[in-house]
Amino acid sequence: MILTVTVNPALDYTVRLDRLDIGKRAKYRDPSIDPAGKGINVSRMAHRLGAATLALGFAAGPTGTLLRQRLDEEAVPHDLLPTPGLTRINVTLLTGPEGAATHLHGPGSPIDSDDLKLLMARASEHLSRATILVLSGSLPPGVPPEAMVSLVTLAKSRRVLTLVDAESAMLAAAIGAGADLVKPNSLEAGEFLRREVAGVEAAVTAAREIRARGVGTVIVTLRADGAVAVDGTGAWHVQPPKDLVVRAIGAGDSFAAGLAVALSRGLRLPEALRLAAASGAATARHSGTGLGSRAEVDELQSQVQVCQLP
Repeated sequence: MILTVTVNPALDYTVRLDRLDIGKRAKYRDPSIDPAGKGINVSRMAHRLGAATLALGFAAGPTGTLLRQRLDEEAVPHDLLPTPGLTRINVTLLTGPEGAATHLHGPGSPIDSDDLKLLMARASEHLSRATILVLSGSLPPGVPPEAMVSLVTLAKSRRVLTLVDAESAMLAAAIGAGADLVKPNSLEAGEFLRREVAGVEAAVTAAREIRARGVGTVIVTLRADGAVAVDGTGAWHVQPPKDLVVRAIGAGDSFAAGLAVALSRGLRLPEALRLAAASGAATARHSGTGLGSRAEVDELQSQVQVCQLP
């Protein structure tokens, strides 16, 4: 089972506008609302790919109830613990004929120490059935990075592979804890290393430097240039088809889902990268915040290029 932990889930509310002028009234159309938060999206995509998964996290107030309902509609198993406040609503505005996206993200409701202890206890229970733990997304007020990284230590003690897709302090803490796999994008890798990371060659160098700090595998995603991966056996560059990209919202989460599914099935890193890239590309085909389908992923795998690097 792929266990995902999302301490700051959300509902993604997407609308279309002809144009947006700040300070003026505008009418929108085509509203849609999807369950969200990076780990939630990983579980949603993993479920679409036919893998057993469970989304663990928090759900607050009536928006938390709607989050559960939307996951139930997709038949995604979840264990969302009730907390005070409201689950945040992230708003995406698609404007103009090309659907340029403007994102408004909230911080999330604060989590107190008792709720956090309960989450840790539930995670410990679920890890007994898990093969992979995915920690991803932002942290709400009240949750320090060290708390999440303690899950990495616990999972490693249970021989559960740990995959971390996070930024800033949580990424640094996961690297310090020796996570099995970290997946920063080029901006996040550059922030951690305190320099710009641009292009395939620079990303490989960055991945090797991060891996030297105790991480088993490092994958740096590069948007249009795909991603690079470095483990103890070598380095690879994976390139999905470029001409299908509509938008990148959720593509990174789908990439992580495909990666987790492939690794849970025992595939080696090069083939895992193929499924990951196809999953990300399938989601990138869609406007708004929708995810790709299994049929699209199956279609795109043959179009993904994976090459070993020197």
